[in-house]
Formats: sequence, structure tokens, C-alpha cells
Amino acid sequence: MAKELTKDDIRRNPLAEWVGAALQFIQERKALAIGILVAIVVIGGGFAAYTWHRTVQEREAQGLLVQASSAMWGGAPGAQRNPDEAKKVYAEIAAKYPGTVAAEEALIRLGNLHFEGSKYDEAVAAYGNYLTSYPRGRFRAMAGIGKAYAEEAKGDLPAAEKTLTQLVESVQDDPLAGEAYSSLAHVYEAMKKPEDALRIYNQIAERFPQTHWAQNALQRMSALKTK
Repeated sequence: MAKELTKDDIRRNPLAEWVGAALQFIQERKALAIGILVAIVVIGGGFAAYTWHRTVQEREAQGLLVQASSAMWGGAPGAQRNPDEAKKVYAEIAAKYPGTVAAEEALIRLGNLHFEGSKYDEAVAAYGNYLTSYPRGRFRAMAGIGKAYAEEAKGDLPAAEKTLTQLVESVQDDPLAGEAYSSLAHVYEAMKKPEDALRIYNQIAERFPQTHWAQNALQRMSALKTK
């Protein structure tokens, strides 16, 4: 027959001692545990509030994008285009809803509108704003190329060279990387730097084979070497 455990036996039982110590630890740390729990609840609530706020902002910004599109293309058959109104709305989205997907798109569209209207300084500012605000943004290659186009159009080739040189280093895997390289080579040609142009065209042929960029690069290399 098993010996009946005494209080002394229980006290010497390692499991019982561990449970007792754990209970004592919890009692002593009860206030700390409650504080941690409260902190978790507060952080969770704050995150939920932030997520809700961002959702509301994105919805409002998307609504303004629709408004700008209506101004650009007319909200009804026969309605006149109003690009100036669209520009105002795009600028409002970028300023009022920074960090949203709509704000990124608005800055690109704003730069495009300025470029199409030959407002090259404004285009440079819009594209530059995008590159500064969203250095890892989805449209960074498009913004960099657009900025360089505008700088070239206004006759500032050194600025276009700088923009594109910085851009090609950061958009290696972007679908528009080949366009960035091609634009840089074109700028070098315009600056009468055939050696630099040849170097970039050679990189294009190696990095983007079987693309229209590579085909154009090979043609330009052949033309430059015959001069």
C-alpha cells in the first residue's frame, strides 16, 4: 500500500514546489502582468484606429482621383476637358493624402499633365516630389524617366544625366529599367559623349537581350562606331 503523502513530502515534491513558486511569482507580478495586458490592448487598439484612418484616407483620395479623371475626360458625353482642374485635384491629393496609393498615382499624373502641356519646370517639380516622397514607390522608374525627359526638354542635359545615372542604380529589376538606360545613353549622345553612350548601349545589349531596347542599342552602337 502506497505511503500517504505528508505535508513535508508535498513541500519536497519538485513539481509542487515549482507550481507554488509560479503562483507566488504571478501574485508578485500581478500588477506588471496587468500593465502588460493593458499595453497590448492599447497598442492593438491604436493599430486598429490607424488602419481605419488609412482606409478612410485611401477611400477619400480615390474619390478625388475619380473627380480628376472626370475633369480630364468629361463626366458626361460632350463635356469639355478641363486639365487645369485635374491638376488642382491631383495636387490636392498629393498634399492632403501623403502615403496613399492614390497620392503616388496623383503625382505621376500631375507630372505627365505638366509635361504634355510643355510646363517643364512644373513637371520636374512633380516628378521630383514623387522621387523624394516615395523613394521605393511603385512608380519611381516612371517618375525618374519623366523628370529626365522634362529636364532634357528644357535644355538641362547635365540635370537629366544626373537624374538617370542615379535612377539606373536603383531600378535594376523594374520593368522600365531598359527605358532608363536607353534614356541615359540618348542623353550622352546629346551631350556629345559617344564613349559614355557606347558604354551604356553595350550594357543595354547585355542586360536586356531580345528587347526593343537591345535592338535599338545595337543599332546606335553601329552608327556611333562608323562616325
